[in-house]
Parts: sequence; structure tokens; C-alpha cells
Amino acid sequence: MDYTTHPAKHTDTAPPDKTTAHTWGAFLKRARRSRGMSQRALARELGVSQARIAQIENGASTPQIDTMAAYITALGGELTLRADFHDHVTQTTWPEQHPAES
Repeated sequence: MDYTTHPAKHTDTAPPDKTTAHTWGAFLKRARRSRGMSQRALARELGVSQARIAQIENGASTPQIDTMAAYITALGGELTLRADFHDHVTQTTWPEQHPAES
């Protein structure tokens, strides 16, 4: 595996894989619009600029996992990241699921 081009190595400053970034951006844009939220409102919620939201949605930038989780959470969703090593599977979900208090 080439770790220099592996998608998990992409950061906000690394050149994104245009196909992956565009696909995620289009998905996030549809999700935001379907909830009636503007880029400006979402940017305010996340504490970033409206231009940053546009970069993500247009595929000009691939967000880090925490940024993606915050984006999805702000829209009322949750993000689950799963790693499958065939002999072991691990996953995490944002926002974190807390067990009910008894």
C-alpha cells in the first residue's frame, strides 16, 4: 500500500483526490440543502468561514475526520468510521454515544 497517497493521509492542506473530494462534497452539499441550512449558517455553527464550507462542498479540499464529523453532526447526523482488518474490526462514531445513566 502506498501510504503517501492513501486517503487517510489527506489533510485539509494536502491535495485531495478530486473524485473522492468531489463525491463527499456533493453528498455534504445535498445533506445541508435538504435541511434548509445555508453555507453561512453552517459555517457559523462550525466556527469556520463560509468560504471553507464552499471549498469542502466543491471538492477543492478534503476535510479531516474531525471536520467531517463536526459538519455531519451539525446537520443532525452521525459519522461512523470503521476499520476492518479481516481478523479484527474496530469502529468509532461521532458524536460519541454515551450509555444511558441508570
